[in-house]
Amino acid sequence: MRFSRTLNFVRHQSTVIFLTFIAVATATNAQSGALKSNGNPWHALTDGLMDHDHGHLLREPSPFDDMSAVQLAALPKGRRIHFNAPSKCVPARLKKVLNSVAAKYGPITVNSTFRSSKRNRKIGGKKRSWHLKCGAVDFRVHAGTKGLLSYLRKNKNVGGYKRYRSGFYHIDVGPKRTW
Repeated sequence: MRFSRTLNFVRHQSTVIFLTFIAVATATNAQSGALKSNGNPWHALTDGLMDHDHGHLLREPSPFDDMSAVQLAALPKGRRIHFNAPSKCVPARLKKVLNSVAAKYGPITVNSTFRSSKRNRKIGGKKRSWHLKCGAVDFRVHAGTKGLLSYLRKNKNVGGYKRYRSGFYHIDVGPKRTW
């Protein structure tokens, strides 16, 4: 009971600190003119940052970026996935997982599917990456992700899975594992 209260207090304090950081960064960026015209503080904070685990910008454009939580929740289930990468080669079983994640957790943007060996080397990808065979997907969720990693772990269509520090998720058709 005591531990539970302490944990709740820590979560609350972390949320307060994070929101304060966002507010200060937003105000600073707005004063300097760095805040994008849409007013989204995430865009201002992440503009130009690289996610080195994936080799792409943290905020590649997505139609979901400028939507409110209400708009995201109201999206029809068939329109909850946006691909910023080739989608034709993605295996049906990964598309099935993406559809179930989008239905359960909210809209997603897929930022990486197939990578050429040259691009994979350039970003420091594994020599035997499933991205080289179009057997892997990196995506981000635009709503709550509580329980998503556990959901991916239990999903029979997912081989490898991981959540990167930047908030991106990786799934592939390889053997069951994480790293």
